[in-house]
Amino acid sequence: MKNPFYVYGYKSSEYFCDRIEETKRLKDAIVNGRNIVLLAARRMGKTGLIQHLFHQKEVKSDMFVFYFDIMNTTSKEDFVNQFANAIVGTFSSTSKRLFNNILDYFKRFNPVVSFDPLSGVPSLELQINSDVQAKSSIIEVFNYLEKLNKPVCIAIDEFQQITNYEDQSFEAFLRSHIQHLKNVNFIFSGSQQHILTDMFHSYSRPFYMSSDFLKLERINKEEYAKFIVEKFEKSKKEIDINEVYKLLDWLDVYTYYVQNFFNKLWFISSKKVDEKAIDQAKQYIIDEHDFIYSNLSNLLTTVQYNLLKAIALEGKVEKPTSKAFIDKYKLGTTSTINSAVKTLIEKELVWKENGIYKVYDIFMQKWFEARFKV
Repeated sequence: MKNPFYVYGYKSSEYFCDRIEETKRLKDAIVNGRNIVLLAARRMGKTGLIQHLFHQKEVKSDMFVFYFDIMNTTSKEDFVNQFANAIVGTFSSTSKRLFNNILDYFKRFNPVVSFDPLSGVPSLELQINSDVQAKSSIIEVFNYLEKLNKPVCIAIDEFQQITNYEDQSFEAFLRSHIQHLKNVNFIFSGSQQHILTDMFHSYSRPFYMSSDFLKLERINKEEYAKFIVEKFEKSKKEIDINEVYKLLDWLDVYTYYVQNFFNKLWFISSKKVDEKAIDQAKQYIIDEHDFIYSNLSNLLTTVQYNLLKAIALEGKVEKPTSKAFIDKYKLGTTSTINSAVKTLIEKELVWKENGIYKVYDIFMQKWFEARFKV
């Protein structure tokens, strides 16, 4: 039997939990010609939601859809290559004619085409030698997509990354051309919510008020619990729903960590999940990450590491600079803690949710608990 708890990639709606309202809102926006910003903490499931949307009947059959992630891009040239690969990869699996057409479009950039030896999926590298070439290639692709016989939706993940490019005019360049497209709409998604909010809600920014907004919250706990029990039952296994609720609380109902943990628990357990199997799965998580998390003390200053450990042991911290918290964990002065908090947030080791500071990585928090909590 296949493990029903997928950690990476999208398989089908059968293995996708809930998100009915969120899917509807995304679909309503793109079908009706509106751009939309999708905000979510990292690993909350935004990429899976976009893929789920793209597999909806009305979207899959009536639109061309493209997804690309620009998290690791550092320039507009990288952006162009990621964009080109998204289009080439999609057309290679749907239409030979469109695949050849788009390659012709890129001919003047001397494209180097290669194919993955396992999947056969093509990848493309364009030889872009100037600012003019980079921008003109984007304009040409927009013009090409604008003329297709079906509406187009382009999902750009971690869109806030463009604010880190050396060319600070790139944001305005994109907006100036996107606003004139009638056949192409966009989903701008990202995890650095304060940057995206500023990009689309600040009067001085090019994308001001140009898109709808959707904030992705946690999956409803009751729906998630029913989904998990059902997946165990369908694979001839049994798990008590009350235990599922406890584990969801333990995992803060955080999508990636829930999927990962229950993937392991399903594999470890026999016909009925018992306390021993749950303890084994928890220990598996701790042991699996021990080498990585043990090295944190070498990557952070003493103050930063001690603060990270303290927040992990507390679970939730409202005021990390309070005297009671600092004294309890012997953290030092208020000024050094303020600086350490800022650094940990920048490194995405800690995040602030509804006024509460938490360790970003749930498994890291559990590792600290297991190693240091008395």
